Amino acid sequence: MSNEVKPPLRPLPVLAVSSAGYAGAGFSAKREQLALLVNSRHPIVTVETSEEQRFQALLERAAEELGIPLYVWSVTPGLGRYGGAGLYNSDQPEQALTNIGTIQGDGIFLLKDFCRYCDNDRISRRLRDLADGFRTGRRSIVLLGATIQLPPELEADAVAFQLGLPSVEELVGGVKATLAELNRTQGIATSLDAVGVGQLSKNLAGLSEEDALRLLRQSVLARRTADVGLLDEVLEAKRQAMHTGGLLETIKRDTSFADVAGLQRLREWIGKRKSALTPEGQRFGLVPPKGVLITGVQGCGKSLAAKAIAAEWGYELARLDAGALYDKFVGESEKRLKKALDVAQKISPAVLWIDEIEKAFASAGSSGDADAGLSQRLLATLLTWMQDRESGVFLAATSNNITILPPEMLRKGRFDEIFFVDLPSVASRTALFALHIRKRGRDAAGFDLAKLAGASEGFSGAEIEQAIAAGLYTAFGQKQQLSTEILLAEIQATQPLSVTRAEEISSIRNWAKSRAVPAD
Repeated sequence: MSNEVKPPLRPLPVLAVSSAGYAGAGFSAKREQLALLVNSRHPIVTVETSEEQRFQALLERAAEELGIPLYVWSVTPGLGRYGGAGLYNSDQPEQALTNIGTIQGDGIFLLKDFCRYCDNDRISRRLRDLADGFRTGRRSIVLLGATIQLPPELEADAVAFQLGLPSVEELVGGVKATLAELNRTQGIATSLDAVGVGQLSKNLAGLSEEDALRLLRQSVLARRTADVGLLDEVLEAKRQAMHTGGLLETIKRDTSFADVAGLQRLREWIGKRKSALTPEGQRFGLVPPKGVLITGVQGCGKSLAAKAIAAEWGYELARLDAGALYDKFVGESEKRLKKALDVAQKISPAVLWIDEIEKAFASAGSSGDADAGLSQRLLATLLTWMQDRESGVFLAATSNNITILPPEMLRKGRFDEIFFVDLPSVASRTALFALHIRKRGRDAAGFDLAKLAGASEGFSGAEIEQAIAAGLYTAFGQKQQLSTEILLAEIQATQPLSVTRAEEISSIRNWAKSRAVPAD
């Protein structure tokens, strides 16, 4: 009996919820990349993704356009022509490879979760033997799995294909089909036009297709309607559902420059660059900004300023936790960083905020012995992304001690500008007292702001806020209203950072004199 199964390729699926998203420029580009790898005679292609159905649909389309038969193997049904029955006794990995070797002519062989068997010497050797024979024709073995880890002897024969997350264009079809299905089966009407559906798809970007459509279905069923209000609800639900291992967190834009005192030069810089985000500015030749690095004294508003940029531009805000980058398994940290950066690109336009960036990359400036070179590999991953990324993601990084960052990160061109945030001036301290007093429901006009500002020389914004918070406790305990006198007493009882860490602040200021632009 012949090992080759005769049924033809299964017809391409019509538009449906599970496959409707496979359309648009993003899908076409990935299909062409995949076809190029097969035509280039790569014997082994690895694909690391949990989106098995999405990739299989992509591979099916690529195989059809190339005119090459597609075979699929998994440990349950065994090896068979796509859409047909499996071969007898082909469920075991080694036997499946033997069967592949007997199939003549061009072919693509999709092996699901096969990497877990590749540590076996016989299986590894058979794969290498097949790879040697596959170099003379359009024959490729595609290893698909949620994680891919090949033995060193196989890595030389393998090339990685990056499926990535679905683009907005890829999601549009799935969103339309899901809304149509809910209308048909649940009687839920939609009032969204084509622009609304596009925005809804954009709000779902950054999730896998399956997660995005599941979240959409859940939100529509909860609302019992698909209207303009669905856009914000889906966006908020996505913030809760992002799967990046705790590395990337989307944050509500609840901070604006109205919450930040001073920093006038930084504000003006951000305001001017907003013009480059408009069609008029781009036609004029303005280049969208890439990012800023904000350094300076602790507690002086660096993080607030980075967050306020998103509100100023109307961008999504995503925070990358630099301290969570490191993973105990070799290669996993780089993968997690790449995934987080991919998510940031998919949710663009966005501000990617990296708080205290030195936590992750300070060691990259040394020999790398302290962490076996991991920080240097992470730095290389970030710098490559900064250099090659598409417009739409603005990097806003903050640093308390910029002197320990590697020079590669600080060279001209990495960031559009480096801003230095110093201790607030008298005018800024006056504004800070007024801002925080009003935030706590008091009338700032009832306080001697000039006296408070004068008494708080050397205080950071965080220390001024803490003095007001402590004053409220004192006033409540004394059964009085908050007053200038109570706040002055709290100020006098506080030893600010400018005193306790005077040498460190002096060092940062000296560094910034000739290397950074004053933010205020």
